Amino acid sequence: MVGSLLLRKKLMYRSWHRGCKETDILLGYFASKYLNTFSLYELIEYEKIVDLDDHELYCYITNKKDLPSNLDERIFSLIVSLRVQD
Repeated sequence: MVGSLLLRKKLMYRSWHRGCKETDILLGYFASKYLNTFSLYELIEYEKIVDLDDHELYCYITNKKDLPSNLDERIFSLIVSLRVQD
């Protein structure tokens, strides 16, 4: 429980503070919407996505590159389908 709480906080911070404003907004809103509902397994899978370089992440989102098999397709689909609102 404590481990998942710490991981959740770490991922929330990393989602909002990536260095690229567009990625901050996309992953930050995603994290705010979904992280509190994720299991420990899902948090670990999301961390793999957060670990990606911004350019690499952009290529996967825009389908310029195929999503690698080590990334969770369901979580990635949630990110891609997210509608960020003001």
